[in-house]
Amino acid sequence: MTMTDSVPEDPRTDAGLPALGSLDTITYLSDELVRVIAPNPSPNTLDGTNTYIVFDSAGGSALIIDPGPVSDTHFENVKSVLDQAKSEAIGIFLTHHHLDHSETATLWSQNLGVGVSAFLGRLVFGAGRVLRDDDVFELGKKVIKVVGTPGHVNDHLAFQTDSGHLVAGDHMLGRSTSVIAYPDGDLEKYMSSLIKVRNLGSQIILPGHGPEISKELSSGVIEYYIAHRHYRLAQIVSILDDDVPLHVDDLTRKIYGPALPESLFGPAKQSTRASLTYLVQREVIEVDEDERYGLI
Repeated sequence: MTMTDSVPEDPRTDAGLPALGSLDTITYLSDELVRVIAPNPSPNTLDGTNTYIVFDSAGGSALIIDPGPVSDTHFENVKSVLDQAKSEAIGIFLTHHHLDHSETATLWSQNLGVGVSAFLGRLVFGAGRVLRDDDVFELGKKVIKVVGTPGHVNDHLAFQTDSGHLVAGDHMLGRSTSVIAYPDGDLEKYMSSLIKVRNLGSQIILPGHGPEISKELSSGVIEYYIAHRHYRLAQIVSILDDDVPLHVDDLTRKIYGPALPESLFGPAKQSTRASLTYLVQREVIEVDEDERYGLI
């Protein structure tokens, strides 16, 4: 198991990212791809949830990915993009089940007369289908490939287009790092999924929250994500090296420090639990009957 004591550097730090909250609600990323941001900004959702509209080459049909939370304004924004392109939605795909990505899927499905497709059968609606890794979907002449990316949660998917874009959901974010949403999230699966995406080669990454990650930055950002997880593991081992068993709450506060906003303590604790589980499974640390963790 590789761990590092060095704080990894995020290659986006000096890349001139747009300021938080400054992204346009509707952004034409290419002739065939549009991002529409839902009006749900928060410490957890950053600028808001990104809904993506993928058009076929001719522009007559479109696929909606992650419709997001219930919002009349958001629906009207997406509908306006479709209407302006004189395009008809033919399906809705979900990257995962979290409500900020999936809550309005059934309602939109009914309003637009299309099916909802997802990894979890309980999310599939109407003419949708269960999606699995390596499934291929044809949108006119455009090809969209399903990429299984479990880890953030176990049902997580990404969608790769033949134009060099990866709609990544919460597997990767446009700012900072993603949460391993324990117990549904799994660090080992997450690390494997990062390596899997790295092996796809350089492409434009379209995250579920925040700005796009350019093709030039994508490989470096993936390496940063991997190094960041190794660094968190090393932090835990270093803290427990004082030979004082600690509860997960205490570990979380020591790892993230006093600057961690209380609104982000819950997600930070989830990621810490995922890291602790990873280390327990590898017999690096152990947990006692009082749920205190210590080195073996």
